[in-house]
Amino acid sequence: MILRPVVTKTLIKALIPLLIILPLLNLSRLTSLLIFTSIYWMMIAVYVLFKRTHSYEITSDYIEFKGLMNRGMRVKYWDIEDVFVSQGPLARLFNCGSVIIVTSSRNWQVVVIGRGYGVRLWDVREPWSVQRLIISRLREMGYHQ
Repeated sequence: MILRPVVTKTLIKALIPLLIILPLLNLSRLTSLLIFTSIYWMMIAVYVLFKRTHSYEITSDYIEFKGLMNRGMRVKYWDIEDVFVSQGPLARLFNCGSVIIVTSSRNWQVVVIGRGYGVRLWDVREPWSVQRLIISRLREMGYHQ
């Protein structure tokens, strides 16, 4: 199963502050307003493209994380200590969220405060189903109670 981050939520999160800021700007200077919004949306486009470079593959033996900075990092199931979901109100609305995988190894990219070290499947669709899938694979292999 290959998963990719949801970018729809990102675009909505970018639109909300813009809608709040625009009425506060001096609308008499149309050129400045156009330059500001153009730069703003270019920055959002770069962020969305960066987010789209991430993918996660869940196999029967490991979970592979691919992204711009980390190519092909694999977490074997025996390294996984816990799996939980982080989902804010907007993520719930778009049925996405981050699946945090706590590992026994310090070799991974995300530090989970108070619980150990781990990695994150960033803004995936149906995160609770992904969590259940990973936990069921852990149980099949005898690594999770």
